[in-house]
Amino acid sequence: MFKRILVAILTFVLAACMLLGCSFFSHDNERDMQQEIAVVKAYTITNTVLDDDGNSTDHDFKTKQKTIYKRDLLEYVNSNYNSIGSSFSNAEDLYKYCVRMLISSELVTNEVDALIDCKVVKWGMTEQNEIRRSLYKIIDNTLFTLKNEILAERDMEQLTQIDEDTSTASTTYPVKPDETDDDDEEYDNAVDSEDTEEWVPEHSVWPGVSGDSDERSLDRQAMTRFIALLKSRVENDFRLDKPDRKWLKNGINAELKAIDNLIDTQGIEAVYPKIGEYSYPMSGDRSSKFGYIMYYLSGENLERSQKISAMQEYLTDRVTVQYDEVAKSFNAMLNEQRGSYEDDTSAYDSAMSSGNTVLYHANNNYFYVKHILLPFSDDQKEALEDFEHRADIANLQKDEKEKRIEAFRAGLVESIVCYPHVDGEDDKTSPMSVDEVMAHVRSVMTPLASSVKRANDAFNDLIYLYNTDPGAFDNDKGYVVKYKLDDGERETYMQEFADAARDMRDTLEVGQVYNDLVITDYGVHIMYLSSVVNKGAVSINDATSPNGSQTYYDLLEEPIRKARESASYTEWQNNILTYNYNKYSKVYTDKFSDLWKN
Repeated sequence: MFKRILVAILTFVLAACMLLGCSFFSHDNERDMQQEIAVVKAYTITNTVLDDDGNSTDHDFKTKQKTIYKRDLLEYVNSNYNSIGSSFSNAEDLYKYCVRMLISSELVTNEVDALIDCKVVKWGMTEQNEIRRSLYKIIDNTLFTLKNEILAERDMEQLTQIDEDTSTASTTYPVKPDETDDDDEEYDNAVDSEDTEEWVPEHSVWPGVSGDSDERSLDRQAMTRFIALLKSRVENDFRLDKPDRKWLKNGINAELKAIDNLIDTQGIEAVYPKIGEYSYPMSGDRSSKFGYIMYYLSGENLERSQKISAMQEYLTDRVTVQYDEVAKSFNAMLNEQRGSYEDDTSAYDSAMSSGNTVLYHANNNYFYVKHILLPFSDDQKEALEDFEHRADIANLQKDEKEKRIEAFRAGLVESIVCYPHVDGEDDKTSPMSVDEVMAHVRSVMTPLASSVKRANDAFNDLIYLYNTDPGAFDNDKGYVVKYKLDDGERETYMQEFADAARDMRDTLEVGQVYNDLVITDYGVHIMYLSSVVNKGAVSINDATSPNGSQTYYDLLEEPIRKARESASYTEWQNNILTYNYNKYSKVYTDKFSDLWKN
């Protein structure tokens, strides 16, 4: 279930993505950067907490005053300009908006800290480990950039970064997402359980301990530059001289000495697992001499982002939707469609062809098919096109022309080379013929013909394994086909595809694969009868597709929940956030107006 509200205030990224980048801070403008452009005053937040017996107690939390400096503003703009710059027609509006975001992020963090303090919002090892992992992603990305920087200086080939997150990696074909049964008790317990141990990076990923001698040497040089970068980023930073940051500056100074000592005694390889420590600075535990620098440069902002996410969850998790509310929406839509589609089948046809949610089917004239496309190569497509335009073919009568083209296409099928997909790419080490792919499909599907759900799931797996049609991936229902066209109505699909689909409808049961290969100008289609529409109304608890992962209740509950979540946030924003902004924050526009006037 979607549980996030995407609002501008909750996208605080500041400098938490990369440590590298241009710095506008220099000795010449040091005093200018120190100007206080806004302040969030200290105030008390009172939350009412219920105990196990239902008794309520007011819990007070005292916030600390937060100061926002001109440097903070410029860093925020610098980090976020690519994503927000185009939304503003002038610099003045941009800078004022960013100041408001900086203030708002402090106010939201205050609210979450108060909820954590009274144990309404959970904040423990699980959340801290999430931040640790993010810190090491930042460290790893920076080290990767530094290694390529070194290689470029030597005129050597650059490294290629592998995206470990396959959900965001760019691949030729989609990778089937992991499926988790929300009703799986073991899964629910794993998600809800609290981490009890601190996450640490595996020894094998420490720079300088794996690979050949050249790789280890490059890692050590990158780490040397990385440490120099950390030192330069905290050197002479005036914000660390403020009274409320004294503990952090002392920690950073101690860590710098500890890093040098670690290098002298254990080697630079020993620094990596220490610099990303997180729990000590935020918890007030001063037992470790490490973690302060990364906490200051990125960890504090990652912590803030994590807390803002916790606020999102707190606001949305309290939202409930009753079954009767969804049933009322379902019945209203059903009655509206019944009245509309029975009197006007063209409205029904339009809804089916456009993919709208249909609760009432005016007839049995629709069904759904899925397919696997094994395409002709570019050379084969070119050869087919040349054949179709040959003078001796183009001048033939229509029936004879189609017969000759069909025969030529059929001849091309034997030379189609297919590759199974591994991690979204063709596995060129395992070439297959069309017949071999079809044989595999039949061996998988034939035993499952009596179970539509199992057959549908299996064919989906085969789609991800062999298919090349982008529209067939993640298509739960499949392609909708109209069984009988109206007079003068044009065919939606290639004629061969449509004819085979209707033949399936006549001769096969749902869950079966078509016996013949279907050949079009695109290549070969292996077709599967996914479902058949029955005239009449669906039930609120019916599955929306053969795999049964979503019901019509789920489909109609989601927009109600989203609207209620949005309303919950808006109410909180109006009653708490806006009030606190107006009462406890002060903006000194004259201190940064030169940014758009000069």
